[in-house]
Amino acid sequence: MKKQTVSLDLIRTKIEELKGKDVKIRLNKGRNRIQFLKGKIDETYSSVFVVKIYDDIFDRLSCTYQDVLCGDVRFKTIE
Repeated sequence: MKKQTVSLDLIRTKIEELKGKDVKIRLNKGRNRIQFLKGKIDETYSSVFVVKIYDDIFDRLSCTYQDVLCGDVRFKTIE
């Protein structure tokens, strides 16, 4: 069975649709370090997007669309 291919343009449009909505983020930092965060996608640019985090330690997280493509960052909307 062949794996589906996803383009960066599709990822960019999906993230722009999530802009302003509350999301749950799974951030893979490598070496078995996985962090779960809650936040809202605040700004989108041509190669990066910014997530406003609801946490006391840090308040913003910037990620590239490549991070989403390779699976380092995953999103789930909060209803």
